[in-house]
Amino acid sequence: MKYLKDIEKFVENKVVFCGIDVHERDNQLCYFCDGEVLERVVVGSEAERIISHTRKTYGNAKLVRFVYEAGFSGFHIYRKLVSSGYDCTITPPSRIPRMGDKVKTDKRDAMKLARFHSGGLLKHVWVPPLRIESDRQYVRLRGRTVKKLSRVKGQIKSHLKLEGKKWSKEEGGCWTRRYMFWLEGLEFSDESFRLILDEYILEYQFLRNRIAELTRRIKELSKREAYRSQYKLLTSCRGVGLITAMTFLLEIWDMSRFHSTEAFGSYIGMTPSQHSSGSHVRLGHITREGNSRVRKVLVECAWTVIRYDPLLRDKYLRIKSKGSNGKKAIVAVARSLAIRLRSCLLNEENYVIGVC
Repeated sequence: MKYLKDIEKFVENKVVFCGIDVHERDNQLCYFCDGEVLERVVVGSEAERIISHTRKTYGNAKLVRFVYEAGFSGFHIYRKLVSSGYDCTITPPSRIPRMGDKVKTDKRDAMKLARFHSGGLLKHVWVPPLRIESDRQYVRLRGRTVKKLSRVKGQIKSHLKLEGKKWSKEEGGCWTRRYMFWLEGLEFSDESFRLILDEYILEYQFLRNRIAELTRRIKELSKREAYRSQYKLLTSCRGVGLITAMTFLLEIWDMSRFHSTEAFGSYIGMTPSQHSSGSHVRLGHITREGNSRVRKVLVECAWTVIRYDPLLRDKYLRIKSKGSNGKKAIVAVARSLAIRLRSCLLNEENYVIGVC
């Protein structure tokens, strides 16, 4: 609409939808009501700027409902808007309907969010309590540090290949004390090769110490009253350790928000994809949507759990015997493990081996 007074009159006692295209320097807003685009405006990146403009222009609206995509901005805009009395939704980018547009701009993105939100077409992201969000950063930081350590290990091995240096498998596994002593005693044809390897070793040792410190902090978290009882329930499953249990707990937290095992399986991306037409039904790979961190630790943990739980081990062998590879079978086991851990938390019961 062209004039401010026209907007104020039009939105009186109506519900207004606002799509926010969030960026680091500013936010693109699009206000939408009764099939009309009311206003497109750019404000600063601070949530207070959004609130200030909305109160000034849409103060007589019955309700203003905001929506923006999940991403780098986290949940601070959501919390500011909700604490100011507004309704806000964070939607996953992967679940936004696609229109096949050839042109993509910030204005169009904000408008699409507002239009879809007014039609109830957007999914919402669960927003954790602030304490849970802050505590889960320890687990995520540890995961990122482990990736850095893996990269450094690869760099060390690649560096050794430049000079044809190779560790004999007969001497034992890599990254043991014996292996590190061997690295420190290597001689190269040029001094620069030796200096570079020393830098890699220093980085490797730093990351190892950092992971140990983060693991210690996560262990302290598991002893807090807020997590202690649920942590004990999860670790009652032999094979589920500190990192798996705390990742499962902090990434999911409120298990009651999943109304069924299918909904939970969908959240962790372990529901098989399906392509059906008429009487023909074909199941494909898992969707890999949802929380990849939970899915990753569950798959890693499943390799250990099948050593102790005969029911899950039989499932693994049965699926593998049908011609599928071990990876596909272990993913199926990980899904069953996730459902059983969910049951432990909901029923407040310890894990029972051999019970489906």
